[in-house]
Amino acid sequence: MTWKFQPALKNFEALRQRWDVINAARGGHVLLDSGFVACLLKYFGDENVMVGARDEGPAAMALLTKKSTGIWETFQPSQSPLGLILCDQTDLAGDVLTSLLRSLPGYALQMSVMHQDPDFTSFPLLDGRAHFHRLDYIRTARLPLEGTFESYWTSRGTNLKHNLARRARRMVEKGITAELIALRKSEEVAEGVREYARLESSGWKGKSGTAVAEDNEQGKFYCEMLENFCSRREGVIYQYRLNGKVAASDLCLLRNGMLVVLKTSYDETLEEFSPALQMRRQIVQQCFAEQEVKVMEFYGPVKDWHLRWSDQVRTMYHVNCFRYPWVEKLKTAVKRVR
Repeated sequence: MTWKFQPALKNFEALRQRWDVINAARGGHVLLDSGFVACLLKYFGDENVMVGARDEGPAAMALLTKKSTGIWETFQPSQSPLGLILCDQTDLAGDVLTSLLRSLPGYALQMSVMHQDPDFTSFPLLDGRAHFHRLDYIRTARLPLEGTFESYWTSRGTNLKHNLARRARRMVEKGITAELIALRKSEEVAEGVREYARLESSGWKGKSGTAVAEDNEQGKFYCEMLENFCSRREGVIYQYRLNGKVAASDLCLLRNGMLVVLKTSYDETLEEFSPALQMRRQIVQQCFAEQEVKVMEFYGPVKDWHLRWSDQVRTMYHVNCFRYPWVEKLKTAVKRVR
């Protein structure tokens, strides 16, 4: 049950079909599609990222990077909500992860599987296993779209409904016209990402240097990735326009009834109108009407505004796999000393 490893930048392209076959066996999650992964590698990977694959027993693949001597983890750029590892079967006993750890180049003592969604992972690992440690990561929210928008909206809190209604009236009083636009064609993506970058760069993320910009690696990643998925009718950029000018925007992927909201930004000078929340309401209402989307996934740390829209929250986690049980005990003791 050994694995074979190759530099990912040079070899992942040739392995994309195998990657997608394994992903399809587990439901074909859009965030684990090879098109998404290839763009992550292109813009955020380096020569240290390895792609590992095994064919014996359960088929599995992983993108991994060496963090320090004997310590490895899944390749995890911040733009990837899920850990980049796949297995076509559920690895309850941890045999696949154990074989991966013991096959890594050099003499690996620890391998960490990052950002696992309990509803989609192949590595649910039972508690109490000596060689494994499951570590909570974040609580994240999803919004199932069941029934009608009217019944859903009735179930929401009074503060949310009254707040949005009050701000909508304020827009009308000031002669502001609002419109929700959905960009779904690949040729529309570049302008959509450009507008998104304008919003994010003008806000607090721009000041902190973490914003998407038209000419930085993030901007190039989202543009190329969304062009690819829009060509397959699996991408959408939502824009909420006030008097024709984009005031809020979402970058999203869509597959199998799941709409994944990758990024959200809004014009912070228009806070009095709550453009992001107004946009969210219209997107949800439109999704109810079109009936293509069955669930909206936010894949980020749950915030107060998430809880105003949804009651469904779950905990994502990491899995640390140790070559020997004493490795974890040693690391814990070192942390205590520090």
